[in-house]
Amino acid sequence: MLTGVFLSIAISTAAVPPGYAVDNHAHPGHFTQPTLRRFERQPVDDLRRGNWECYCRDLEILWRNYREAGSTAQAWREYNAAVTEAKRRYVYADPYLAPVLPYSATK
Repeated sequence: MLTGVFLSIAISTAAVPPGYAVDNHAHPGHFTQPTLRRFERQPVDDLRRGNWECYCRDLEILWRNYREAGSTAQAWREYNAAVTEAKRRYVYADPYLAPVLPYSATK
């Protein structure tokens, strides 16, 4: 019990130098003030969300066209080719999913 008291006093005296006030750094736990955050990447996130919604819409249209074509083998091949192209467009348009090209291809 006495050791805990001494340890508590030692830690609390070393935490803030004498004569200095405890600053509010706007972090949770400091005077229980709320933390304010600014989202700097909101335009990028909006762009990525729009690209994802366009990609999903393209997939829905392609699937509907496949089903209307009668689900034949030829329609399936066309559907696979179109889906591959749609995915390629989506990946190349996304700033975080863009493929990293090998160094020899960038020369």
